[in-house]
Amino acid sequence: MLNVENKNIFKKESFLMHLLIRLGLNSLAWSLRWLYCPVKKTDLVLEVGSGGSPYFRANILCDAYLNTGERGFVPLVSDRPTVLAFVENLPFKDSSFDFLIASHVLEHSMDPDKFLSEIQRVAKAGYIEVPDAFMERLTNYKAHRLEISEENNCLMIRKKTASTVDIDLEHLFGKAKEIFPNWLTKFPFHFHVRYYWNRQTGGIKYKILNPEYKFDWQYQDSESTQKANINLKIKIKQFVLKIFRVIFSQNKRNKLINIFDYLVCLDCKNDKLNRIDNVLVCQSCGKQYLIHNNIIDFTNNYENSSSR
Repeated sequence: MLNVENKNIFKKESFLMHLLIRLGLNSLAWSLRWLYCPVKKTDLVLEVGSGGSPYFRANILCDAYLNTGERGFVPLVSDRPTVLAFVENLPFKDSSFDFLIASHVLEHSMDPDKFLSEIQRVAKAGYIEVPDAFMERLTNYKAHRLEISEENNCLMIRKKTASTVDIDLEHLFGKAKEIFPNWLTKFPFHFHVRYYWNRQTGGIKYKILNPEYKFDWQYQDSESTQKANINLKIKIKQFVLKIFRVIFSQNKRNKLINIFDYLVCLDCKNDKLNRIDNVLVCQSCGKQYLIHNNIIDFTNNYENSSSR
């Protein structure tokens, strides 16, 4: 059984995180969430949208891109079993995972219904973290497609109708942009949604506020963004995180995981998959998936590749 409080609500913070928050050390408590995952040691954990800094407790990683401006061109970390796939079309068997982490990835999706359906199909419980809608509107992340808040344990989702939803607000907020990082550092829990769910209590509760809207804009990577984001500070952070992953991840267990035990073909949903050199072949329908450095690429099968 998963570690739940009162049998239906996950503990949102570890004891140490809770203590630090009580002491006003919110920034330190926030950083410790990377170490906290309310599951047993034997539970199998998947992280989707794992990017360049996956959670330590994740056993299997999934991301849509090896490299993308949507995460500042930080290279993908693949230090444990990893696949390339869109969350809206995951190549995993039903109920393969005890827990699923989706941190800062839902807001990138163009199809939140399918995103949330898929993660509930492959996992029994999980954690979603996103910027709060208020922060999203203020900071105006152009790669994000959704504004998300939480009301009464329900995710309230609004599709952004443009990369910049409120041009006037962006202009007015320009005066505060220099000091906003200080607010965010001091009050990180106030500017993010942290949502735990599990099947025992009905799964993910959510409402899309403008379901009729069809996206008519796309985020475009730029070389200038790439050059601006790959700097010494980011490289140092990556090195420190790598050390922490070596210390706190389930490295021995992860090396023994046979990822093929959990995969299915995206076309026919058959689990008879056979690796031939650098290609994964479905023995049922013949669909082929390329393998790059032991990372299986399922992304070419998804019809809307602009989606997360």
